[in-house]
Amino acid sequence: MRALMGVRSVDLEPFDIEFASSSFRPIGIATTIPDFGIHSQRTFIWHAPTGFLPITRSELIRFEMDAPDGSHLIFSERKILPECEPLDSSKLQIVTPEQISHWIGRAVLSGDLVASAIEDYSSDEELDRFVSTSKDQGTNVLCSLIDIASWTTNRGIEGFSSSPLLLEARIWQVSGDLQGPKGSSESGEWTILEDPWSQRLSIIGDSENMKSAPILRSVSPPKENWLGEDRLKQEISKIVEERRRGESGEMSISGKVRSMLLEKWILDIPRALIENSKVMIPGWLISLDSDKILHGRNGRLYDLVPLK
Repeated sequence: MRALMGVRSVDLEPFDIEFASSSFRPIGIATTIPDFGIHSQRTFIWHAPTGFLPITRSELIRFEMDAPDGSHLIFSERKILPECEPLDSSKLQIVTPEQISHWIGRAVLSGDLVASAIEDYSSDEELDRFVSTSKDQGTNVLCSLIDIASWTTNRGIEGFSSSPLLLEARIWQVSGDLQGPKGSSESGEWTILEDPWSQRLSIIGDSENMKSAPILRSVSPPKENWLGEDRLKQEISKIVEERRRGESGEMSISGKVRSMLLEKWILDIPRALIENSKVMIPGWLISLDSDKILHGRNGRLYDLVPLK
């Protein structure tokens, strides 16, 4: 959490106040914490580590009595009882475990943090749906185009749990010649994303890749969603095809007038070099009426692939 606050341009300064009677541990003092609506107020930041018992109102009252004067922000990994809700939010703000998870998850998907996989995964059936990408260090990850908090707010959805994950896709590197009219040709290169979740192809640029690829659980799409070789070549040809205004036309005093007709430039598929590599799309596993996958680029929900 200290590292993430540093990335978020929080002016964090250390302090060493601790209370023997409190389970809250000091993190630092800051006047700017934009992610939690603090912009110009000197605030003491605390951490409540994981524990079996929830935070109670009496525990917070004892903390307020011993804590220095000023505003306080507590990152809690412990559950918080409903009786704590009416506390004065101008002096004491608590970040719940769910809020911490969303905050860190968004940072991982945006590339601000790099996650590490746990080597010894549980063998329960739920985790068998996923494949660890920790051994695939060369895999690229595309940037997320949606923010889960905004997505949730826009749809009025609340009260669900979520965890970040990666969705398997493919990158096709295509190089070849576009064949124009009258035997003309022009060489080119294209980077094409095959997204088996939305079942479509799109041309992307290098700037789409995240600088730091997080190591998270990944999930594969249904096998039938991948394009076969013949269909793939047809779709690549369609997406690469260009229509250009022709150069032919009538002569005038100032020179040749360009034709208003559009000429088709088609990829020479038989001679094109087409290679693929694995790429991951950020997303979230969310629990609504049932477990769903939220696609991090198109904002759509997809079913988990059934276990076989």
